Amino acid sequence: MTSQGIAARVRRLPQLAAADRLAESCLLIGTFVEPDLDGFDYLGRLDRMAAQVSGSTHLALRRVVSIHEGIGGNVEDYNNVENSFLHRVLDTRRGLPITVSVIWIEVGRRAGLEMHGVGLPGHFVVYAAGQLVDPFHFGEAIGADEAGMLVAEALGGRPRLEPAWLVPVESSAIVTRILANLEAAYTRLGDETNLSWVRACLDAF
Repeated sequence: MTSQGIAARVRRLPQLAAADRLAESCLLIGTFVEPDLDGFDYLGRLDRMAAQVSGSTHLALRRVVSIHEGIGGNVEDYNNVENSFLHRVLDTRRGLPITVSVIWIEVGRRAGLEMHGVGLPGHFVVYAAGQLVDPFHFGEAIGADEAGMLVAEALGGRPRLEPAWLVPVESSAIVTRILANLEAAYTRLGDETNLSWVRACLDAF
């Protein structure tokens, strides 16, 4: 990819996120590592999943995304950098809490459900039709106590939950958190080439 192509993608990313085009934003991130990525194919997959949702509750969404499609968390290889790329998570059906949550959000919205992302410290969950749900654990419905336990599992210490942690976050915050995960992953790998575009994207927000 040319430097001009990278710069154009970097400029485009915050624009897409600000317009609440979450799936497109995540797929654009994928083009930094796969320039020929066909985003329309993956958007079509989300559309087809949404068409299968029958009902207006979180359970209707769970039946499609978690049970029929088998999409959930990658517990066996959690730190694999591919877990942060939406297209790879759709291919492998395994990802980080935030990328699996993006699938829930985008499929749910297409199916007419009210969906919101919730950025707990160390873990990401969603409100699906008013119910707090953990997509990483295959769509389990959770309450405040379970949310506090997820934070403790991720960060250590005793279970705890601040009310502010349950406030829904915007698409821009979701995209920048994905980029921060990529920055951490590429730093662990010592991959300066990919760190360059990730940091350029973070600086653009």
